[in-house]
Amino acid sequence: MKLAVYLSGIPKKSRNEAKRKILTSFADGARALGDKVVLVEDNRIVSCDIAVIQGYVHEGSKQAPHLMIRRNAIDHQKQIGKHSLIIDSNLYQFLDMPNKDKYLRYSLDGIFANDAWYFDKNRNMSRWDKIKQSYGFTERNWSSGESILVCLQRNGSWSMNGRGVMDWAIQTVSEIRSYTDRPIIVRGHPGDLTTIKEFDTRPWANVHKQLPDELTLRKQLARTHATVTYNSSPGVASILYGTPVYVTDPVPERSQCWPICNTDLKTIETPELFDREDFYHRLAQCHWSLDEVSIGDAWRHMRDRLPNS
Repeated sequence: MKLAVYLSGIPKKSRNEAKRKILTSFADGARALGDKVVLVEDNRIVSCDIAVIQGYVHEGSKQAPHLMIRRNAIDHQKQIGKHSLIIDSNLYQFLDMPNKDKYLRYSLDGIFANDAWYFDKNRNMSRWDKIKQSYGFTERNWSSGESILVCLQRNGSWSMNGRGVMDWAIQTVSEIRSYTDRPIIVRGHPGDLTTIKEFDTRPWANVHKQLPDELTLRKQLARTHATVTYNSSPGVASILYGTPVYVTDPVPERSQCWPICNTDLKTIETPELFDREDFYHRLAQCHWSLDEVSIGDAWRHMRDRLPNS
C-alpha cells in the first residue's frame, strides 16, 4: 500500500515542531509494516492509496498555502477513488489538559461522526480499557448537579455550518430559560474570548458568564445538571463525566456525542440517560498515542479495518 504524508499541509511555523512529529511518526509506523511512504514537503499532489493529513480543511477555510495543499490532496483522492486519513484533535483531552495531545483522533475521509470512517469495524474491545488506564480514569455513573452549562464554540467555526455563535447563544439561553429556572452558566471557548466577554446576560435572570480559565471543565461538570452544545467536543467530556448532553445542531448525527445525546431542550429538566458502553468502545478505536503510531500499532489497526477490507 502507498501512503503520501503531507508535511506541506501544516503551517510553515509548525513544520519543525509537534505537528511535523505527528506526521513523521505515522510515516515510521507505516514503513515498519512494509508499506511505501512518500513524504511530501512541496506543492506536489501524489497519487496514492492513502493521503495522510494533519488537520482538516473545509469549504469556508482561508486560502492559506498549507490549507490549499490539504484541499487539493483530499480532492485528488476523491477523484481517483482513494482515501484521505485525517489526524485531528483528541476528544479525551479534558481528562488531562496539560497533555491534551496524549492521544490524537484518526478518521478516514472526514471528521464528523456522520461522514467519516472511524475504524470501529471488528472492534478491539481492550482498547478502551487501555486508554482508561493511561488516564487513570474511572467510569462515572450518570449524576446531576444544579446548573445548566452552555458551551460556546469558536465564532466563525466551520463546525457551526456558518451560524454565528452569538446568535446561537442568545437563542439557546432564551429557549432554556423558557423551560427551567435553573442557573445557566455560559462558558466561553478558549480560542474565542471575545464572544463570551461581549455576551450580555442582562435579558435573563440567573444567567452567568464563565471564562474557560475561571474553573476547569471537570469541576464545572460536577456542578452541572445538563450540558448544552451546538455539536462540540465538551459534549464528549460531559458524557465521560456522567453529565447528560444536549446537541442543538439541526443534524445531530454530525456530533461525536450521537446517538447518546438529547436533542429537545423541552426535556431539559428530565434528560434521557443513555447506556454509554458502546460509546466508550467506539470512541476508543480511533484514538492513538504517538508511541503507538510510531511503531505501527495504530496503522495496523486502521489498515485491517479499511472500508471494504
